[in-house]
Amino acid sequence: MANFAIIGLGNPGITYQSTRHNLGFWLLDNIAEKDNVQFKKSEEFHADYLIMKRNDKKVLLVKPKTFMNESGRYLSAILNYFRFSPENVIVVHDELTLPFGEIKISKNKGAGGHNGVSSVISSLGNSFVRFRLGIGNKPFPQMNLADFVLSKLSSEECLYLESKKDTFYNALFDILDNGIDATMNLINQTKRSQSTS
Repeated sequence: MANFAIIGLGNPGITYQSTRHNLGFWLLDNIAEKDNVQFKKSEEFHADYLIMKRNDKKVLLVKPKTFMNESGRYLSAILNYFRFSPENVIVVHDELTLPFGEIKISKNKGAGGHNGVSSVISSLGNSFVRFRLGIGNKPFPQMNLADFVLSKLSSEECLYLESKKDTFYNALFDILDNGIDATMNLINQTKRSQSTS
């Protein structure tokens, strides 16, 4: 079975913790905590990373420590070093077009205006899976987009994400265990049944 790399997008440093743009980092930190594994800091790869086992697979978790706009800059180097294929990469990132806390999974898509995803596409092509975590849209049209994505999550939003983290975890690892198509169908079917109930 193929090994997978899961890349979480975000901005490094305390200033950006608990911001909407850092949901990729947040989910990878939760995976590490749940599975009782720790990230290593790498100056060479400009990233924090770890390798964990999932059934018969190796899973590489990567948090690029370049800023969001250059998320993809050193990804080829770390993937090549550990022999992971871009086709078996999952990128976890925040998504403006989804309601807060919703998931959407897609593959072979464009960047959709997300600068971090655009940087990853420049480095790896677009064959990777995108695991999008909804942050909702700007509260009013005049608000600067950068101000919104870099804004801190409210305490209520943080609590809501905490209540959903097992759902995110299970959906993410369903891709590894059951394949992208089956997982996309499951997520979409769940959404459809929720919207009609």
